[in-house]
Amino acid sequence: MEQRHPPIDFTQLPGPYEAWKLGVICGDTGSGKTSALHTVSTFYELHGLPWQTEPPIAAGNTAICSYPELHGGDVKSISLKFQAVAMHSLPTRVKPFHVLSQGERERFLLATSLKEGQLGSIGDDRFAMVDAETAHSLCTGLHRYLCQHDCGRILLATCKKSVLPFLQPDFVIELLPDKAVVHRNGHGISALTSPMRPMVSINTAVERFAGGPGGGWRGPEESLDDMPLQSRTGQRIPGASVREEFQVSVGLDECTAAVSKAFDHPFDGSIKQKCFRLKPEALSFSWSIGAIIGPSGSGKSTNLKNFGQGLPFQWDPAKSVWDQLPYGDKKKLLEAVTLGEAAARRSYDQLSAGERSLAQLARSLCSNGSVITVDEFTSLLDRHRAYQVCTKIHPFIMERGIQLVVAGCHKDIADWLRVNWVFEADSGELLQVQDFTVGSPPPRIAVSFEVPKIDLVMRRLETSTRSRNIFASHFEAHHYMDGLLPTGLYGQLIRTTSGELVAFHAVSAQPGQIHNAMRESRLVVLPPWQGYGIGPRASTLAAELIVASGMRLFCKTSQEALGSHRSKAPYLWRPTTTNGKPMTASLSEGFTRKRKREAKRLEGLRCLRPREGWSEAGGQTSEAHLRPSTESSLGQRCRASSSSGAPRVLQPRVYWAGPPPAEGSCRGCE
Repeated sequence: MEQRHPPIDFTQLPGPYEAWKLGVICGDTGSGKTSALHTVSTFYELHGLPWQTEPPIAAGNTAICSYPELHGGDVKSISLKFQAVAMHSLPTRVKPFHVLSQGERERFLLATSLKEGQLGSIGDDRFAMVDAETAHSLCTGLHRYLCQHDCGRILLATCKKSVLPFLQPDFVIELLPDKAVVHRNGHGISALTSPMRPMVSINTAVERFAGGPGGGWRGPEESLDDMPLQSRTGQRIPGASVREEFQVSVGLDECTAAVSKAFDHPFDGSIKQKCFRLKPEALSFSWSIGAIIGPSGSGKSTNLKNFGQGLPFQWDPAKSVWDQLPYGDKKKLLEAVTLGEAAARRSYDQLSAGERSLAQLARSLCSNGSVITVDEFTSLLDRHRAYQVCTKIHPFIMERGIQLVVAGCHKDIADWLRVNWVFEADSGELLQVQDFTVGSPPPRIAVSFEVPKIDLVMRRLETSTRSRNIFASHFEAHHYMDGLLPTGLYGQLIRTTSGELVAFHAVSAQPGQIHNAMRESRLVVLPPWQGYGIGPRASTLAAELIVASGMRLFCKTSQEALGSHRSKAPYLWRPTTTNGKPMTASLSEGFTRKRKREAKRLEGLRCLRPREGWSEAGGQTSEAHLRPSTESSLGQRCRASSSSGAPRVLQPRVYWAGPPPAEGSCRGCE
């Protein structure tokens, strides 16, 4: 391969026999990352397929969790590898390869390269086709996996410097226009004895929980009205989308059985995928440029096809890109996409990944159609190059008088491209933009190994109806249980300090079952924010608030990580007698009667005397330190069932948190 990167001083890098696990090459688009990746991998005698775009075996109806290249015969490693590449969505793990989004495919291919005992591997821009939050979650999981497993030496290339604090590599080669700078990390992966995790803090303005009629969370209310889809002003168009359901089937084996055990219904190999589809009649106003944005797997490409998306152009490797652009003023076209003439004079195969995306963009703009569509717009570019592309394409489109629809995972393209409308694929909301000023350019990011901090805010939702609506529009697609939402739902919303949605937590009362107790009804963390321990922290914070208000909270989970977290916090959580035992889950009438009888029996046992040696200690509202009381059974069992009504055998972890009852409050305790 032709060397197109600045010279690298190999004396500053770890020696061939020096211990290191992870190295990263970072630089802007066209800086020579792919070429440097080849040079450095040759120096260390690493092997890999950085340009691989197809799965190692034929897809068919095989679920990706069943690929031998992924698990290597060890079924227990499936979950660990998916967590390592931020594929946290359980339904995604049982999908066939051909229905995955481009971002999901890249992460899956990265997961297949994580093999213990290998000498090493390389990967080129595996973080490109995902949004920044998902890339950070991916790097956190990859860092944790490499700390705990010996996968040899891994060398990666990326244009996203923001991922470096989450990766904590042993060294970074930064490619600048005139030189290559080597940064050594004294606290990299090879020097750590345990994984590093970003520092997460959840600040809450919720004061307490009030039981009884008219009860609920007390504190400032939360609203989504101050959360526009992007930074500019516009008008939300109601009813602009409809939710559609697509169904695919996969073969069943021990791998799909291991992944689907977290569902509360039998998995028969049928996967129902829901996404929002933009209604064509919603775009009744005059427009020139539109954008479809959303995280990986949210349905961006599916919506883009409704505008007539065609097949990618097949480049002739024997000709240059310049010769394959059927446009009159080619220099003006290349200037609009910021692709230099020198690069265009080379063949498509000789370009870097970012330059290839610019060549594809230029070829798309040669179309004679009235509507031009571009998928993964600027996803493979560094954000400074993306800003330049957006600001130069806008006048090009306006001069030609055509319509352009782009899809991408970065929200900044809506500001920089000055779109007339933006559709958020994840929530189905459409915004007609009324402000056409150019957004600010992105800030320059320096190479840093400082442990990242994630600051979150949790606030209550004002009404039960509001809680149900927000859950349905933003979080329901990421919840895998079939149980219906209770009527009385007391929700809390967790966001970043900049307003990004992160998680949803809600509790509900247990009328007629257990006195003075609540149950955790919903706990959903959006996939880009999973892997940081946000779910356990939110659940614990809500439990502490309820316990400090003199009530108890019952929780059930089939997630091993969440159950383990509660097991490690005996000051607050107490396992019930049904914890970890098989339960038959059904909504049949007989099970409902049995559940009610169990609740009445528990009502007489709720005042059991605390175990000797345990007492209570008060604390702040947000940090109630209350000891567990005696072991008790659970009044609320699993309510989900399959569509056929067949019982589902589960082994969930069931816990409850609450203050010990006052001694002598019930004569039955004596």
